Amino acid sequence: MSVLTEKIAAKLKEIIDKSGPFYVTNEPYQVYKELLESKAAERKTAGALLHALVNGVQCEAEKNCDIQTLSMVIKRDCSLNKAMADRIAEIFFYLYSSSNKGSWKKKNKEGLAPFLNEEFSITWEGFSVWDAGEGTVDCHFEADIVLMPTETAAKEDGVRRLLDENPFTTKDDIGEYYKKDLREYLDSEFEKYCTEDDYYQPVVEDFEIDYHVSEWSKIHGFEVVSCEGDGDDNGYESKFRNGWH
Repeated sequence: MSVLTEKIAAKLKEIIDKSGPFYVTNEPYQVYKELLESKAAERKTAGALLHALVNGVQCEAEKNCDIQTLSMVIKRDCSLNKAMADRIAEIFFYLYSSSNKGSWKKKNKEGLAPFLNEEFSITWEGFSVWDAGEGTVDCHFEADIVLMPTETAAKEDGVRRLLDENPFTTKDDIGEYYKKDLREYLDSEFEKYCTEDDYYQPVVEDFEIDYHVSEWSKIHGFEVVSCEGDGDDNGYESKFRNGWH
């Protein structure tokens, strides 16, 4: 394997290791850009690889065909000259080696099991503004939450889509998905709590953080280990007192 082929194949493996086996098929132009930006490939070879990816040559490469057969397929389907077809065939041949495919098989959904077996912590900071027309109250709430996933969490639609898109999604990335979802849920509930009544100022510290975290957890398959939080506001600020007209 030439130094150029080795460098490009290594970069493509790095991309697949990070973004999953379907990334090169679903995002060929992004692969092309990464090859150029990393200087792993010059423009001509990167362009030929893009053309090959768009034409689905990587699917042929996964079938364990030899370099000569693969080169013939590339030359036929991508209208490349023999020299370039041979180069692309060599890259794909080493990219989809038995060793690489074996390591990818081991990585398949490997982040899910450790995620399900560990507690994870979330810090949430809520903010909303109650507006009485002639004045406002800034509402704040902070909470520290610890959750434990159950097997149900592995069947949640969002995580299934995440793993379908990238089976190599890590434990931390799964955790970030759930943290984002919970924070957005609490943001929405806090906003509704603080703004539901135009005439009565909300008692921010009475926001039922335990209840809302518990409700979210039931839906997504978690057990609440702990949930502590407190709220405060800046007091009523008159628009007229601050010179607003």
